Amino acid sequence: MTLRKTIEVIAKLGAQRVISRYAIAGAVAALNYIQPTLTEDLDILISTDGFEKRASGLLLLGPIEKALADMGYTERTSLGYNVEGWPVQFLPVASPLDEEALEQAVELDVSEAGEEPLKARCLSAEHVVAVALKVGRLKDLARIDAFLEQGAVNLKALKSILVRHNLMEAWKTFCLKAGRKNPF
Repeated sequence: MTLRKTIEVIAKLGAQRVISRYAIAGAVAALNYIQPTLTEDLDILISTDGFEKRASGLLLLGPIEKALADMGYTERTSLGYNVEGWPVQFLPVASPLDEEALEQAVELDVSEAGEEPLKARCLSAEHVVAVALKVGRLKDLARIDAFLEQGAVNLKALKSILVRHNLMEAWKTFCLKAGRKNPF
């Protein structure tokens, strides 16, 4: 029940072209940049390319569900598909920020010493922060604070993203609530 095994399955879905583009997002993405925090699931941001869309805008994830079932992963939890003991949520791109974050995701080696190399795509630190700001839950704001505390984000790149996606007012509100001097 390791996260590595879960990421291997996600990478396999990418290699099989079940998902055309993906990137690890949320708290697990943040683990690559800041001290670990508690998380209950693995968020995977995915491109909507190749998925059937209904007139209502509903996106059907049937190809992912079928591919997972073919690999023996049929259990669902309230948090997502159970893959090697981790609930996985597939989050379709839903905004220009998501699209940019996916496009600019970085490839990381998620292997530990002595393990076979495993490459996976992950959101950049700046996009993890911008998405967290946009979502705005308390745990997301705490994550932003951790990125700033640990100097894990390029402020110039972050500001560019925030400006491009009209998030500067949300940033100012975050700084005020967090008692932080606005670095911009």
